[in-house]
Amino acid sequence: MNSHLSAIATILHDGHYHDGVTLGKKLGITRAAVCKFIKKLKDYGINIHSVKQKGYALLEPFVLLDRMAIQQQLKNNDLDIDIFESLPSTNDYLKSLHGLVRPRICLAEQQTQGKGRLNRYWHSPFGQNIYFSYSYFLEKDIGELAGLSLVVGLAIIHLLKQYQLPACIKWPNDVLYHGQKLSGNLIEVEAKTHDSCRIIIGIGINVNMLEARMDEMLEWASLRAITKQYVDRNKMCALLIKILLDYLKKFAAHGWSVFMNEWQSVDFLINKIITLQCGQQMFTGRMKGINRLGNLLLEVDHGIIKGFSSGDTSIVKQTRSHPIDQQITLQ
Repeated sequence: MNSHLSAIATILHDGHYHDGVTLGKKLGITRAAVCKFIKKLKDYGINIHSVKQKGYALLEPFVLLDRMAIQQQLKNNDLDIDIFESLPSTNDYLKSLHGLVRPRICLAEQQTQGKGRLNRYWHSPFGQNIYFSYSYFLEKDIGELAGLSLVVGLAIIHLLKQYQLPACIKWPNDVLYHGQKLSGNLIEVEAKTHDSCRIIIGIGINVNMLEARMDEMLEWASLRAITKQYVDRNKMCALLIKILLDYLKKFAAHGWSVFMNEWQSVDFLINKIITLQCGQQMFTGRMKGINRLGNLLLEVDHGIIKGFSSGDTSIVKQTRSHPIDQQITLQ
């Protein structure tokens, strides 16, 4: 993150006008350099008002991510946190760091190639949301990671409760508020030895975003859109790190099964008729819950229940004549 860009955003956060000459003196740069940074923020979509002989002012709250602010909330100055102005992908950045021996966090103000499951595009406007990745080591074989993405979803649900937001999870990893997507996660795994692995947990949370291009996110929500209040992302990141680490430690010690009761209380799909696409096959039936492996259980035909470890789900709009026992169809 460019220190001058961050410093200008911090100064303007008070809502008052600041002229270019004064800003330059405070930062030890020229007025022309100040103008370039202001233009950069405007190009990112930040609402800055410019008035001759008065200077620049933010027309709405805006705070950039700050490593020191996050570490102070955590009371842990040793935590490795990288913050970038822009990255193609926070997950890809951490994957590129070979030889890490301790956990590391990456945050970006913007992702240009952010993605979710199935390589779907994740809308990532500058300075509005949380684009977060965590490189973490687990003393587990890859085969013991069943249910991990569900556990991460539960950690996000717990985070949102701190903001009085009741959310639920659409298996496997979509966090929804009244059916609109608020957050998601993507987990990538690297085997290190037979009984240990490195996991990279990518989390996106719509925090202060108020608009998105309709071709990018059709059904979305953000904390600010819901609560009508600007959210301090530094405080939220610190809280996310604390909660996520607690959930990961519990998963490392006990696995997925100890989270099943917690899952049942936030399962968006339970007892709904859904379609599930798994590879080239499409299944329709009633969702009957999650098993001890984190697999979705689908009643597909007269009491026959199938388990699925992966797939893309959607709710079927029911009609009076809609049969529950659909047959398997090929795409």
